[in-house]
Amino acid sequence: MGKKTKVVLDTNIWVSIFFNKTLGKEFDDLFNSGEIEVFVSEEILREIARVLEYPKIKTVLEKAGISSKEVLREISGLSKVVNPKRKLKIIREDPEDNKFLECALECGAEYIVSGDKHLLRAGEFEGIKIIPAREFIERMR
Repeated sequence: MGKKTKVVLDTNIWVSIFFNKTLGKEFDDLFNSGEIEVFVSEEILREIARVLEYPKIKTVLEKAGISSKEVLREISGLSKVVNPKRKLKIIREDPEDNKFLECALECGAEYIVSGDKHLLRAGEFEGIKIIPAREFIERMR
């Protein structure tokens, strides 16, 4: 097996994987293929936990009979946790987004997959490509 592609997924992508059947299936295939290695930081996991408590998302989870803890367990099982040493101030419009750059830099990721306009506008950071989910899936085919 060749070298795995290292990637950091933005919170909105993780949520989409669980709520969008098509995207979920495509990422499931990527996870199972062993072609990608996904990284998160504690800070990213905390943000995901917070987002899973949003009323709209919580309602969907409850209807599906899934707890936010189960989703977090699943994400933790699919990812490797890194602890970024550098604090960045690159994304000024939304400083919270810097945690994805920090994580990607720490693990040596090739990609950050995001639906966030601030991150996507950056396009690239220190050789790390910042692209939407659709484009990432196309590149991995």
